[in-house]
Amino acid sequence: MFKAIERIDPIFKSKLFAKDAIAFNIILSIVGNKEKYPNPKCFSNGADCIIVNSDNDRPVIVWTSDSFNDHEKVWDFVKREFRTNNPFKIMSKRPLYDFLVNLGHTDSEKALILGVYKCNQLKDIEYKGKADNAVVSEIPLVMGLIEQFGIDTGEIVDATEESARAFVSNPLNKVWRNPDGKIVAIARINETEEYGRLGVVLTAPEERGKSYAKMLTHFLTKRVLDMGKTPMLFTDFDYEPSNRCYTGVGYELIGTIVNYDISI
Repeated sequence: MFKAIERIDPIFKSKLFAKDAIAFNIILSIVGNKEKYPNPKCFSNGADCIIVNSDNDRPVIVWTSDSFNDHEKVWDFVKREFRTNNPFKIMSKRPLYDFLVNLGHTDSEKALILGVYKCNQLKDIEYKGKADNAVVSEIPLVMGLIEQFGIDTGEIVDATEESARAFVSNPLNKVWRNPDGKIVAIARINETEEYGRLGVVLTAPEERGKSYAKMLTHFLTKRVLDMGKTPMLFTDFDYEPSNRCYTGVGYELIGTIVNYDISI
């Protein structure tokens, strides 16, 4: 039923996938960036399902069309081809998640519903401070903020010195400095051909409530729009502060996907 595919496979140009390409553009990031993901596993049934994983520590991402209903075959394939840890994570639409809940393989209380947001037009906001690139001497601070992002969200993040150094060296990644020049927030952009996905958007705990993340999000979103690409991001669907931040910039909710642990 499933065969290995690459980025040039016709399914990525299909109307069915195009409908969900924003929500599942992480798949395009994985299969389209050999430098960052040198050995991705990507499979498809050639019609209405794609299954991809970048490495053993990251979620298995399952895209299915809205009419797809053969979840048992997907589950059997995922168990056979992708399971190297137990438990592990899956990111998918709600129907596959509900199927696995009914089988007793996931705890619904621990699932994270992700809101998928895109921005077509920015709202006007006032800046206090400025976006900037961090410098080498600030790598320990950046590393601490990346680690804090993982603590706050429960996501698996690489909070090593090497990861922080890579963040600092990439000019697309920005920090926000308050009027005193202090780093108070961080965020990054992951690019595909059509999209710029904002990620690791975080304000330092002691600086929250001052709209710094909103300002940095606005700045990076404008940059993505200036590139001629569509800005998008994922956020915790149930976390109102971040959702207000993004809608206040000009983002609109276009759908949801679920990130959840699986045990066999």
